[in-house]
Amino acid sequence: MGTTAEKLAYLSATKNAIRQAIIAKGVEVGESVTFREYAEKISQIEERPKLYGYRVKQSESNPSDRVEYLLDAVGMAPAGLNTSDVFSIGSWGDVWFVKDNFPCMVTSDGAVDYKLDKTNHTLKEDGTASDVANTAYNGNAMSAIPTVWVKRYTEGGYRYFIACKTQYDETFKAYAHTRPNGTISPYMYMPMYKGSLVSGKLRSLSGQRPQSSTTGTQELTYAKANGDRWGLRTWMADELVTDLLVLLGKSTNLQLTFGQGHSSGGSSASDFLDTGTLNSAGQFAGKRSNTTSQVKTFYIEGLWAERWDRQEGMVFNNGVYYVKPTPENGGYNFDGTGYTSAGTIAVPSNGFVKEFTQNEYGAFPSVTGGSETTYECDYFYQASGLRVPLRGGNCNNGGNCGRYVYVDYAVSYAYWSVGASPFLQNPS
Repeated sequence: MGTTAEKLAYLSATKNAIRQAIIAKGVEVGESVTFREYAEKISQIEERPKLYGYRVKQSESNPSDRVEYLLDAVGMAPAGLNTSDVFSIGSWGDVWFVKDNFPCMVTSDGAVDYKLDKTNHTLKEDGTASDVANTAYNGNAMSAIPTVWVKRYTEGGYRYFIACKTQYDETFKAYAHTRPNGTISPYMYMPMYKGSLVSGKLRSLSGQRPQSSTTGTQELTYAKANGDRWGLRTWMADELVTDLLVLLGKSTNLQLTFGQGHSSGGSSASDFLDTGTLNSAGQFAGKRSNTTSQVKTFYIEGLWAERWDRQEGMVFNNGVYYVKPTPENGGYNFDGTGYTSAGTIAVPSNGFVKEFTQNEYGAFPSVTGGSETTYECDYFYQASGLRVPLRGGNCNNGGNCGRYVYVDYAVSYAYWSVGASPFLQNPS
């Protein structure tokens, strides 16, 4: 590199490479700036909070190829099961929503009593026996999910999801962690197990048979028997966890990435697996091909398959999705009072989802025509009238399970494959 022209060419190429690297991190930079200005931009990157994002190319059918990492997720290795069903967290082990997620026992008043051992839930973190299977314990086994601020939108044939530890700007929302008074909780608490009915209470405990054949009104009454702070799994909570799984796995095929779950072989409640079969499996576990065993994500057993979970926070009324993203102003209900339209979204025919319309309230099925191994890899079913969502699928739904949204029945619907699980959004 002896000539002046060669040196200038080298500097120009270096400058352009730096510029592209800065742009890839989400910081705007113009064409004509000095190296000193570049240094200042790099400083901005180091100071700002991390932004982990992805976008899904709606026209691409391959579940992995359609997901592209954005911002600070660029270059990270995805999480997931290998062909031997061994799970790897990839590059995500030190990211806050993985690192700070923990299993715990939460008392009925909403306080964390103690943390559970992460690889043996029958023990406390200190190695002594836990109450994870103790029906006399005044509380439930829960997965603590740290606050995630989220930006979601659909644009130009892509749907976008970006996660941040803090509120990056006003377009980022923490709906799943918002208390009734509008403040943000440092954690939300998802049930570690499918809900079971013990002495009139909807519980999350090991060693129990999941409950079913109840109406939504009954299920909510059972949940609140734990205390007024308790309710059912919410639409926004499930949307957050599901979107984080797509981010971790860099794929829309959640069953292949994290495990099929107990999605076949069942025809009655007697076929349900007792809770706690994965107590010694850690934070994530599952099987890519086996459809008769459980799946575990973020310490949550059976996020999909096994038994439908009824939800609060979203209703489907004659072709329109309505959402109440937080429990402010009176909490949730099943009739849609105080709910907000999720927008003008085309409601497709029943079938495997090909496209979602994604906005701040979540991802809503808008085009079908996929399959259990292409596009979104999950099913959608709807009917006219006022409907309350069921989520995940059951032990007779096979490849339909996963981000399966079922808005076909009223809150009064009771069936062997439908139940609910306790949820705590507003701890003190």
